[in-house]
Parts: sequence; structure tokens; C-alpha cells
Amino acid sequence: MFESDLEDNVFRRRLMKEVAPGVPVHFSFYSPSVKVQVMYPAENLPGANGRYIGDAVTIEFVPDDAAAVERVREYVWHWEGYNAFTAVRKIDHLRRGVCPEGVQGILERVRGVDKRAAAKTAEALDPEELEEILSRGDCKTLARLPGMGEKRARAVVEFYENERGDRRFLYAANRNDRFRGKPVITELDLGSDLEEQVWDHAVLARRLGDPDPLGPDEPPGHTTVRNANLMHPLPMTPSLMGRGVYYPEQVGRFADRCRRVLVDGERLAGVGSLRIQRGKLFHTTKMAGVGMKTRARVLASGLLDDEYTYESLVAIPGVTVAQARTIAGAARAEAAKEEPVPASLGAARTEVRVS
Repeated sequence: MFESDLEDNVFRRRLMKEVAPGVPVHFSFYSPSVKVQVMYPAENLPGANGRYIGDAVTIEFVPDDAAAVERVREYVWHWEGYNAFTAVRKIDHLRRGVCPEGVQGILERVRGVDKRAAAKTAEALDPEELEEILSRGDCKTLARLPGMGEKRARAVVEFYENERGDRRFLYAANRNDRFRGKPVITELDLGSDLEEQVWDHAVLARRLGDPDPLGPDEPPGHTTVRNANLMHPLPMTPSLMGRGVYYPEQVGRFADRCRRVLVDGERLAGVGSLRIQRGKLFHTTKMAGVGMKTRARVLASGLLDDEYTYESLVAIPGVTVAQARTIAGAARAEAAKEEPVPASLGAARTEVRVS
């Protein structure tokens, strides 16, 4: 990945500062020839809760303790060496090297506060004083500090009021927002029927998956749970993904997980529990003789991922005997891989399955 040992060492020193217990870390895996990459170790790092977010090639980790921090670092270094297109693209939405618990890190999370303004303010007060000002919502005191001003002070106070608030939103967007139109935003009433609200939201979000006017390979839309800032998905909440059509079992599972996380206070862990996507097999496994048309027929049949048996597949109009055998065999092999295995990098498989 790096052209010199010096660059490698600089990267590792930055990573030492950035990865901390309880701080979300985003890793992006990208290659010009690869649309989706699924890495088994990312789903099984002990002590580090992981989930796919956004366009399904970004993984968010939340390390629980110092040991999990070390495992995340090891994971990053392993994949940096294995795939030249793997990189840390975004870490807690901060610049590299900024302490998320310091004054500069607290301020830089807010849209409209640049690094120069945050650095000036950091010279005038410590984190405890800033936390006290924000807890009071004291815009006037904050505005008088160097680097702030009235507009920035209001933005900072509003941002952290939203972070402390209990308002939750469903936010559906497409990676190609310029052509898909405005994101679809639905505020949740946690005291009412969540499944009904998710259904209403999914109906509105269908337009985000309409065929792209610039080409047939339009990327999928996705829905995440956010607070009133609407800027970033909340850590460890589900993502509902689809191509303009959300299937009934998807919406039901998504609503159930929203209730468990947002109402019951459960903390879900692991990509398998949090990522809601139909037809995962077609994204993770290459199958000879199975193209996009066959994939579309299987998805349109209404079969769930665990129902890809030969008898069910061969009954789908347009799916040949050979294709049914291929898909059923791949499904059995994928199910066998998902059996519990030691979650160390040395024992984990190192191949990257792509679609």
C-alpha cells in the first residue's frame, strides 16, 4: 500500500492516536474492479462490534476495550498489506491525529467548524470547561471564545443538544444523491407501532432505487437510523438496504431490530445481526453460469436466503436445472462457512469474495 517504510510508520502512529475504546472507527474497502467485498474477520473481531454501513463496503467498528483496539489495528494492517486498495478512509468523522475527547475533536465534529477555528478555541479552554458550556447551552460564552463567533457557537450548541436528545429518524439516501433527489427522512415515534412507521418510510424511499438515468448499474439505496443531526448513522443500529424495493421480511426484521435497539436498549453485535440485505449470496459468491437475469428471477421469487434449495430454485420460471444446482450448492457452502470458528486473523479465511 505504501511506497516507503516512513509512510508506513507515519500511518501507524496516526492509527495509534485515532483508535480508542468506545470510539466508532470506519474502514472503507475499495477496488475499481470490485463492487462489494465481504471480509470474514471484520464480522468476528472479539470485543469490537462491527457492522456494514452506507454502500456496504464500509465497516464500522466500536472497540470495547484496549484489547479490542489492538485487534482492530491488527486487522487494518493485515488488510493494508493484503489488498492495495484497502484503506482507512474515515475515522469518527475527524481528521487523522485529532483526539476525539479533546476540545479540537469535540468541535471539529460539527459541520461549519474548521480545523483552524477549533485549534484557536482549544488554546483558550480545556475539555471540562467546554463540556460545562455545552451542558448549559451557553451560546454567548462560547461565541466570545477565539475562533468561534455567534454562528459557529449556535451550530456547536445545537449539534450537542441533538446528540443528547432522544429524537430518532429513519434516513434513506442513495450514493448518487445528485440524481436520486432529496433523501427521505421519517421521524420515529418510539411509543407507536415501529413496523407501520418503517413500512410508510420504505414506500417513500422506493424512488431512491429507480433506474439511474446515466446507466443500468444504479447503486442501491439504504436506510439508517440517525439522531436530529442527520449527519451520520448512530453506532450499532441496523441498516435497511435494497434496490428501490424493500421486501416484507426485510422491513419486519428491520423494525424488530429498531425496537430492540432503540426501545429495549439492547446492544446488538456483529454484521450478521445488523445488516439487512436480501440475496446476500449473490454479493459474496461467484457462480459460473449465474448472471444478473437469473439473480433477478431468484430475488423476484420471494425466497429467503435460507430457502435456496434445489427443489425451490428449479421451480422458478427461467431458472435452469444447472443454475439451480449451482446456486443451491453455493448456498450450502456459504451456510457451512458461517458455522462458528476461531475469530483470530490467523484462523480466518483470507480470500475476498466479490460480485
